Amino acid sequence: MGAKHITLIDLNNFSYYPTISMGLVARYIRDAGFSLNVISPLSNGIKSRSREKVEGKIDYYRSRIVFSQSRAVRSLIQQAEKLPYIKERFLKKRKLASTVINSIPAETDLVLISTYTENYTICKRVVSHLKSLGIPVIIGGPAFNDLNHVAQFVAIDGVNYVVGSEIDAYLGDLLRDFFAGEDVFKYPGVYSKDKHNTVNKYIFKKMDELPVPDYSDFPWDKYPNRIIPYMTGRGCSWGKCNFCTDVVLVNGRSYRSQSKEKVLSDLKALSEQVKTNIFAFTDLKLNSNVEVWNSLIDGLPKIVDNPIWFCAVHVDNRKRNGLDRETLIRAKQAGLTRISFGLETASQRLLDDMQKGTTVARLDQFVNDVKAAGISLRATMFIGYRDENADDLRQTHEFLVKNQDCFERIKLCRFQIYDLTPIKSELSPQEQQNLHARQINHQYLNSDYLREKKKILRIVNKINSKRLNEDARAFDGVM
Repeated sequence: MGAKHITLIDLNNFSYYPTISMGLVARYIRDAGFSLNVISPLSNGIKSRSREKVEGKIDYYRSRIVFSQSRAVRSLIQQAEKLPYIKERFLKKRKLASTVINSIPAETDLVLISTYTENYTICKRVVSHLKSLGIPVIIGGPAFNDLNHVAQFVAIDGVNYVVGSEIDAYLGDLLRDFFAGEDVFKYPGVYSKDKHNTVNKYIFKKMDELPVPDYSDFPWDKYPNRIIPYMTGRGCSWGKCNFCTDVVLVNGRSYRSQSKEKVLSDLKALSEQVKTNIFAFTDLKLNSNVEVWNSLIDGLPKIVDNPIWFCAVHVDNRKRNGLDRETLIRAKQAGLTRISFGLETASQRLLDDMQKGTTVARLDQFVNDVKAAGISLRATMFIGYRDENADDLRQTHEFLVKNQDCFERIKLCRFQIYDLTPIKSELSPQEQQNLHARQINHQYLNSDYLREKKKILRIVNKINSKRLNEDARAFDGVM
């Protein structure tokens, strides 16, 4: 009997670069001696929806609707989002499900599906097809340490197991035991219809034992640029923001870093494997380990010719966080062309409540230091945080107007509260009662609040109407 054939389905639709976890899973499966076929959306002509674009006036008026405080408008949006046709058309779900089903090789002995929870309807369709063929299915993803999500997916008829864990140390052994009919519940984070009530607390810590990801299965000729995704560490060294979902998901719990030597060795190997000099560092915050951050700045140009890279950082009040002007200038010289950070708000009162660990003055200094270094700057923000008032929005608007030339893109969202995040347990009974679609509904009749919100929408639209500078266009829409 030949090697068992595994089909790995990646439902995480990034059209700019491969999913880093799939590169690792592919490596583990092949190292365990199995035959492998990888199905990714872009390989089959499914492009993701664009993340960012040059905005116009129409986008401003669209944002007025999205951020509307009107109960009637909010109700209409919520109802529309529940309609399968609208949701699936927007997210291209139906086409993706059909494409995946048609791409599964006949000789497949086991299907592994990597997914976010938004792909539930796709999973149901794909699993139903696989059950009709008698092919077993294991589903995994970063959200499956939330038992509510686990219960939803293990209930899909045809799913054998859901795995919500970092599988780096044991995936090969788990797969061998699965085919041998051995007990797989001895491995962390394995759930079934009959066993899905225990929270998995396992955390993988031996980061220097991670292999170089295998990206050979991805359609490099179809990506706009050959961008290598890489993560130097898992989690966030700050990890205290009360709204953050990233640090409560499977691989974000607690901060762990690879050594600087391991990082540089991997990047050199990946550059040679993919034949490119462009990197997207997908760490939650790349400056979590300042030693690794500085080693990238000093060492990357020595191992890769003319490197170009992008990252996200946390702007805090540490004396040494690697974000001083001198270091940012060196980073630019070492190829850092775009940087992203969570601004969230320019109200010190709200920053303190969020436990961001920073000050408005520090944020002001940072955005101007990034501009002085010549680095493209992207920020994330939200409107609708708990107890937010007109004065909070006014302060944020003034900050954006003052520093508008520092930003090239701002991703503005409605604030949402997710399961497992600290803020959800902190809400008052009244706030819990007013929580609809994960959003706090407040300030409906406050004309000052509505006026200040409209001013923020206008300045964000103005900032986003710019074209990215030439150096940063390799990462246009990436994050």
